Amino acid sequence: MSKNRKDEHIELALKQEVKKNAFDKIRLEALDLPDLSMDQIELNTEFLGYKVPYPIYINAMTGGSANGHRINEFLSRLANHFNLPMVTGSQSIIFKDEASKPSFEIIRKNHQGIVVSNLNANASVSQALEAINLISANALSIHLNVIQELVMPEGDRDFSDWTENIKKIKDVIDVPLIVKEVGMGLSLSTISKLKRLGIKHIDVAGSGGTSFLKIEEARSGKSYDYLNEFNLDTAEILMKLEKDDDVSIYASGGVRNPLDVIKALILGAKAVGLSRCFLDLTFLEFDEAIKRVEEFVNDLKKIMIIIGAKSIKDLPKVKYELID
Repeated sequence: MSKNRKDEHIELALKQEVKKNAFDKIRLEALDLPDLSMDQIELNTEFLGYKVPYPIYINAMTGGSANGHRINEFLSRLANHFNLPMVTGSQSIIFKDEASKPSFEIIRKNHQGIVVSNLNANASVSQALEAINLISANALSIHLNVIQELVMPEGDRDFSDWTENIKKIKDVIDVPLIVKEVGMGLSLSTISKLKRLGIKHIDVAGSGGTSFLKIEEARSGKSYDYLNEFNLDTAEILMKLEKDDDVSIYASGGVRNPLDVIKALILGAKAVGLSRCFLDLTFLEFDEAIKRVEEFVNDLKKIMIIIGAKSIKDLPKVKYELID
């Protein structure tokens, strides 16, 4: 059942159309005398305290099935080629099905760089340690997906231990911990609570991209349109957040292209996670996928020149306006 569900999620995600979101409401100011060349642009930044060459990472997608193994095998090779951090899909299945482990182990087998384990907040300390050890992970991601669980017929119904589980895991593991949503966005009250728990890395993971409500509608035939009001757009969350030097904010959800990446960084994200962009690449030949990522990186540099920013740390100074 779990394997089928994971494959269904991927299949239905691929059918969703790329749509407009709040990134389209942000217009950046161009600088037509940038005094910069492509060779001068610096895209390096930090991800979970690690130095990385680019401000993007491959965000959580899948694992636990034959198709998940294929996707993770391809993406981990791509991540290794570009030294991109890669977050695994949820590893919860490994505690129910030993045969699912190779679909995650392949990531570390191929990728010598930063790999991030991934579990939901139901996980115990021992499970968190097992997930990390399975792939020699450099960090752990805990995803908060209450609404997704509630609309899945086979989803969780008990969330009473989530906060305590996060606290216990944070105190025990010796790698960085990041907490994220799964595409509906972390509310400001949730982010405040995470900060009070001492969480130093937060991915707002807003709406605007793949919708799990739509996925579960397709799986169950039941409409969940009435829950759409809980969707929080990634760009809007970033604009509302107050700067906090003690916490690193990351952005994912609805990031469709290099311009969205730059906008998220200008709005305060330390780095930006992409899922659908990378998932689409897994249907190409590997050499063609490499070319597509190289084009993506070059387009990031081109936009940096257009707005007159030499490095990622210059981006918060770039002017922008909101449009209807």
